Amino acid sequence: MSYQTFTAKSVDEAKRAMRQALGDDAVILSTRRHPDGSVEMRAIKKGKPLFRGEGTGSPPSGRNSRSAAPTLGGNPDNTMDGREFSDQVEHGAGRNAMNSVRGDFSRQLDRNGGGRGDPLYEHYHALLSRQAISEPMIAALVEEAHHAGSRSETERLAFALERTLRFAPIAYSPDSPIMLVGQTGAGKTSSSAKLAARAATLGGRMAFMSADIGRAGAIEQMTTYAKALDIRYWAVEDPQHVADIMREERPREQILLDTPGVSPFATADIAAMRAFREVLGAEPVLVIPASGDVTEHVDWVKAFARIGVRRCIITKFDTSRRIGAGLSACFEAGIAVAHLSEAPFIADGLVDANPEYLARRLLMEQPGRIATRR
Repeated sequence: MSYQTFTAKSVDEAKRAMRQALGDDAVILSTRRHPDGSVEMRAIKKGKPLFRGEGTGSPPSGRNSRSAAPTLGGNPDNTMDGREFSDQVEHGAGRNAMNSVRGDFSRQLDRNGGGRGDPLYEHYHALLSRQAISEPMIAALVEEAHHAGSRSETERLAFALERTLRFAPIAYSPDSPIMLVGQTGAGKTSSSAKLAARAATLGGRMAFMSADIGRAGAIEQMTTYAKALDIRYWAVEDPQHVADIMREERPREQILLDTPGVSPFATADIAAMRAFREVLGAEPVLVIPASGDVTEHVDWVKAFARIGVRRCIITKFDTSRRIGAGLSACFEAGIAVAHLSEAPFIADGLVDANPEYLARRLLMEQPGRIATRR
């Protein structure tokens, strides 16, 4: 093993120690928080193999080099031990990070593409690092932008985003329940209301279920949204309550379940999420804020991807100056971006994720609404 491990009181302190030891070319493989609150960070110097003899094969390149989001092996009903789950997440993060390292290093050796010294790389690095876009995502965007031809700045970035990210807005379907998952404060409840409003504009109808009844003001918030949208609403206590409602009332609307804040690293939270998903037959959709610590976002989204999440709603575009953390996490985890929330207003606050919108937003020097400017 050629990586180094750094332990500190916070992520920032661990990063400083990493850069002091490995320089600016250091690449983070994984982070883990210990029970005492300290942070353990594993990192490697860019271009250095993780194992002896590694990197002798053909380096990955292009969109096809990104692996799909990993799935859990074995019986999906089994709840793995928390330590085992954390180890699998960490190992998966290490593999993905090393793929990015090898791909980026190979591009540096290629005179046409993507490495330091390439004018397009330097331009995109200056442009996108201010948005907190991760190094692996910048390198992937540069690689695709080289094939964009003669286009405007916005068109070229949109071209690269279309080939780098996956976009999959949620389609209205009464037979496809949706379950929003994520940490407390990410915007799950307001995203539920925005999805219901969006369905109404398409001639559809949703009904709310909320299992987030322990949070202060949660029931009042959902009740207010349900009355404003004139839709049905149930506060549910557990998966059995959901099963009873589905059996006795047989709702014909598309069901949208708002869940309590969960951690993908907590065994009990994973078990609860699976129980709700299975009884409802729902697709879990992650809700995550646009800004924050990039490493933390990447770890969270990769962990959710391992337990079956394939799409994400990114919130707080209107209050975030830097939107790169959420986008980078989706890219590195290999999950699709479904919607973007750019306003607090229920009626028009949700935008279908698309490369043109993101290109315009990433090129803005000051945050602001875009959807109404078309």
